[in-house]
Amino acid sequence: MNSTILLKVAMPIIFILMASFFIFIALKTLIGRRPLIFSSRWLFAFMCLAFLPSIANSVSLGFSSSEGLGMIIWINPLMFTVLLVFLWIQMKGYMAFAISDSYFREALLASSSALGFSIEETMSRLKIKETGQEMQVAIQGWIGTAQLKSTGKKSNEVVKQIAHGMTKYFQCTPGKMNYLTSYFYLIIGAFMIAMSLWMLTLKIN
Repeated sequence: MNSTILLKVAMPIIFILMASFFIFIALKTLIGRRPLIFSSRWLFAFMCLAFLPSIANSVSLGFSSSEGLGMIIWINPLMFTVLLVFLWIQMKGYMAFAISDSYFREALLASSSALGFSIEETMSRLKIKETGQEMQVAIQGWIGTAQLKSTGKKSNEVVKQIAHGMTKYFQCTPGKMNYLTSYFYLIIGAFMIAMSLWMLTLKIN
């Protein structure tokens, strides 16, 4: 990819798109005063977007480089590809923002109960007693985020139903929230917009 196009077109657009995503999460939680929960695949999509210019630039250099440097240049996009595969495997299920440990747990149990499920809790997993299906839970209450994901294809639909039920619970039931990630995303989004505007004003010969 031509360096001028990368710096003056591709990177500003990517920064603005990513900034919009971060600012949306921040404002949705800060103004709405309710946690936000959505599929982790959206985060994966933005990771792909962030890596795209580097991958495209490396591929372009790989095709145009001399035979001696070709293999070295191709290592970069291959590394990013492996990383994205790993992130695809990791980023399953649903992410929640602006939550506290107790609020997330209350919503999860209430949603499960509304579906007719009773939950058996372990250190990092939840088991539905009626069906034996398991889910993984990772809560980072100190920064206000949490992840809920299935442990296999059989529990994918159940996790989706519970996540939707949690959204309804958050909308109807106030609780303790943590806006640390929301403030961080708002600041990062503002910096990204400022950086993209600066790139657009660059004069490159």
